[in-house]
Amino acid sequence: MRELYLTPVRRLFAFALLILLLSQAAISWFAWSVIEQQIRPELDRKALTVAVSVNNKIIRALDYGIPFQRLAGIQDFFEQILKENDDLAYLVIVDAAGKTMHASGLQAEKIGAALPTVDAAGDQQVGLPVHLQAPASTAASPNRQASNFLDTPVVIRHNGAVVGFLHVGVDQSFIASRISGLRYDIGIILLTSMLIAFEVLLFIISLNYLEPMRQIAELMGRMAAGDFSYLAIVTVKESIGSLATRLNLIGVQMNQHYTALVQSAADAACKGPGQGVAAGALLARLRATYVFADSGGTHGLVQQRIVSIRILTFLFMFAEMLSRSFLPLYVGTLPGPGFGIAADFAASIPITAYLLGVACSLPFAGRWSDRIGRRSSYTQGAAVLIAGLLCTGLANGFYGLVLARVISGAGYALMFMACQGYVIDNTDDSNRSQGIAAFVSAIMVAEICAPAVGGILADRIGYQMVFVFGAVIAVLAALLAIRTLDNSRARGVTVVKQGGGAFALLLKNTRFMAISILVGIPAKLLLSGFLIYLVPVILTGLNSSKSEIGRYAMLYGILTLALTPLFAHFTDRFRVHAWMVGAGGLLTGAALLPILFEASTGHVLLGIAALGLGQAMSISAQLGLVTKVTKNEAATEGATAVLGIFRLIERLGGAAGPAIAGALAALVGPAKAMAALGAFGVASSVLFLIIFAIGNARSGESGMTGQRGVA
Repeated sequence: MRELYLTPVRRLFAFALLILLLSQAAISWFAWSVIEQQIRPELDRKALTVAVSVNNKIIRALDYGIPFQRLAGIQDFFEQILKENDDLAYLVIVDAAGKTMHASGLQAEKIGAALPTVDAAGDQQVGLPVHLQAPASTAASPNRQASNFLDTPVVIRHNGAVVGFLHVGVDQSFIASRISGLRYDIGIILLTSMLIAFEVLLFIISLNYLEPMRQIAELMGRMAAGDFSYLAIVTVKESIGSLATRLNLIGVQMNQHYTALVQSAADAACKGPGQGVAAGALLARLRATYVFADSGGTHGLVQQRIVSIRILTFLFMFAEMLSRSFLPLYVGTLPGPGFGIAADFAASIPITAYLLGVACSLPFAGRWSDRIGRRSSYTQGAAVLIAGLLCTGLANGFYGLVLARVISGAGYALMFMACQGYVIDNTDDSNRSQGIAAFVSAIMVAEICAPAVGGILADRIGYQMVFVFGAVIAVLAALLAIRTLDNSRARGVTVVKQGGGAFALLLKNTRFMAISILVGIPAKLLLSGFLIYLVPVILTGLNSSKSEIGRYAMLYGILTLALTPLFAHFTDRFRVHAWMVGAGGLLTGAALLPILFEASTGHVLLGIAALGLGQAMSISAQLGLVTKVTKNEAATEGATAVLGIFRLIERLGGAAGPAIAGALAALVGPAKAMAALGAFGVASSVLFLIIFAIGNARSGESGMTGQRGVA
């Protein structure tokens, strides 16, 4: 029966996605092809604007009676202009005879002969090709080598006479790098727009086609089997909704006819025993063959709206993760905390505050969501998150920013627990894994899209507006939650034992403590300390733009999303949970060490890729290992209490990550701080494997699974 609606809906989804892909690819290709045509004229116009502005200042000085040959402060003035405008390569003044008077950005020797000849009476020219030999190191651009330039000359006139020429140059290698960067941005936008389109399209088709058609197919199947006790829940008004309405009408009429027949049988029984026996026999045959609703009433079919949680999870995660590629840099633009706190450490404090806000709010958020319902808790969390994002963007001081990040963390926790609770409420043992997979997939897609989009936006609209944009996304998420979520509470919620008893038992479980302290804490500490804090700091020091940092950071999400299912299948098949957990930690830690030899973008990328790979190896294996080694504690205290304690310990490690990384960066520098985190990851993983192997040997367990007798 499922194939009756799944196959056409899948084809519709694939067709719509293909159309979107082709249209996005066509737009991207067009933008790719016209970039060079657009950027060079823009740089020429900027060079001309700078040239005219500087020329006016020179003429004003000449009007004050300062001789052209004795203009003072020109060199410092030029160097300041070049420092503020990375796209400009040099500023040169030559006199009417072609002799170089002042030059910045390039050495003065032989410049006059290489610069283009200017017709003082002709039209203004821009972007004239020039071949100049640049020094290996200059104050304005230490890495500029021999290259081609585009020169924009301006005639310097005073009292009607030509006294000299001003030349403003743009390095063509800079133009090439800008074009390359913009093309990378186009590729990233294409990828992220397709992922976002996939999420939105999946939501629309599932809500408007897949779920209504599933209900129709289920209702038709029940009716064909003789069950008329259910009705489809009509949520659309088009042809699908019309069909569901007609089927519902048939069901209602059948139940009404049955109710009328029951009443007729009762009336016949009153007229005589013989008629009552015959009517009773007929009703018995009907009841044996068909199922009708009691008293003509009907039950609504259960709606399966897990896809709603997927899009809602993606939206709030996307809104919060937009700042991941630049948050430490944004902290540096605000007044510091004072009290002699180092800048590197201060930049980590708001990140730590946010993660502490998440960790401390999660236990309360879960209980609150159970109490007031998923829709209410999600919308309340959205309101808190919106306030936190707006306060973050509008913060004018360090401590205001820290408070704003705590507020954002609390909002995040409320929304996260509402989504997770909704998945648990609306799944059972037969489909819970699929529901959790959809939930986690939405998080991973946000991990991929948000840092890159946030970095691109920060380069173009500024840090503050990115937070405002995130708040707008959170508003959209709240409105969508009001439209799609019901306000049901957790089914069968009971008061369980408090975590204190569970924690006391778990303290005695050596392998649980090994997983928590040597795996859970280091994994989250490396994620937050390295990816969220150190990556933006180190890459900024290596002259990477915010767009580039966002592109590099999304590598983590791509690898995690793509490889987690593969490693999960491998781990479950061969039952090597502990080995995968330990290997993931070793791989991540080891990949952070090469930066000791050279602080390069390649080594940072290696660390990001290894982090994604290591997390993919250990995410599913880690949770499976915890459940295996805590069976006794879970039997007495409850699995929820055990997992809650593990998650709390793990998240405290995440909260400590930025603070530890910031303190190390203040002491030894960001690159060595990255290597120190790597060494910690390697040491903790090795110690974990040793403890686990010893524990397994003492308990007579084979392999590294945490389960007795499993090879």
